[in-house]
Amino acid sequence: MGCMSGILNILLYIINIVFLIVGILLIVLGSIMLSNFSRLSDVEQLASADTIPICVTVLGGLIFIVSFFGCCGVWLQNACLTATYGTLMFLLFVLQLVLTCWIAVNENDFLNDMRKLVDTVWQENTAATGYPMGALELTFNCCGNEGYANYFDVGNGVVPGTCCGYTNRDQTCPSSIYESRQGCNQKFYSFWDDNNAIVLWSGLGICIYEFIVFILAGALANCMRKSSSGGATYG
Repeated sequence: MGCMSGILNILLYIINIVFLIVGILLIVLGSIMLSNFSRLSDVEQLASADTIPICVTVLGGLIFIVSFFGCCGVWLQNACLTATYGTLMFLLFVLQLVLTCWIAVNENDFLNDMRKLVDTVWQENTAATGYPMGALELTFNCCGNEGYANYFDVGNGVVPGTCCGYTNRDQTCPSSIYESRQGCNQKFYSFWDDNNAIVLWSGLGICIYEFIVFILAGALANCMRKSSSGGATYG
């Protein structure tokens, strides 16, 4: 039993270190995604677009905290702490599984909604609304809804400075820059498509990992209890 307990201790140490790193990486990924929306905070139509980045950041924080708690339980060789850690890991597994399934099931609808959001922003891109399209163009280095040609179909046909990365939309934007930029609709769609794929596959891997940790933590807590009761018997 002592040998088995030692093996489980080593495994959980290694797993918890990996989990701490995973938690940090998820926090960083979610923060990067959120930072891309820093300029979009005033665009009312895009207010709900940061739901997934927030969920990823919160989940990364939970994984980090639970893993740190697990390290303490294993280090102190406390059966109660280790069992509590296993229970928290199971709850985290369920939460991760639900989030991953939600992303998988709703991915296409979510991506289509993102396209519609950009269409809405383009339709409301007027002086009265403060030209919200400019925030998208600055954030994603894009131009227009489907491309720079959209600006020739409306108004005076002048491509704004935001298509060249200038915060002043009245600044002249050279054609050599805006002609090489994709439309914001496609850029915004690609951003979510790429990041959703990362979140989805990472989520599936983490779910499997968490379930294995739950089993190992339960086995280790059981070994600790038996070792403790054995010590009490012979003491």
